[in-house]
Amino acid sequence: MKTVKMARLWMMLAASVVALGLPPTGAWATRAIGAVVTGEITSSPTSTQIEIGHHLYRIRANSPAAAAARSFYFGQMVDVLFDRPAVNAEPQIISIAAHKE
Repeated sequence: MKTVKMARLWMMLAASVVALGLPPTGAWATRAIGAVVTGEITSSPTSTQIEIGHHLYRIRANSPAAAAARSFYFGQMVDVLFDRPAVNAEPQIISIAAHKE
């Protein structure tokens, strides 16, 4: 009887450790995102900003967009995804992808 209780205790402890070690995918799935803009790059992009359709947009630091921005070129059609802005702030680009027609 004692071994069954110990086995059950170890099983509960292992399940708790696994549950606490998992990433918060549920929280990421409920994250609000902003608008998607499709357009032509009208100025050479940098890691901090990009001009699409003669509108200058800021790129969020340490985002996938910041890493990918330098791989796009002038005249290329892209889709950009914005985050939800904080109060009194501009939305920033969090993702850039080549536009597929």
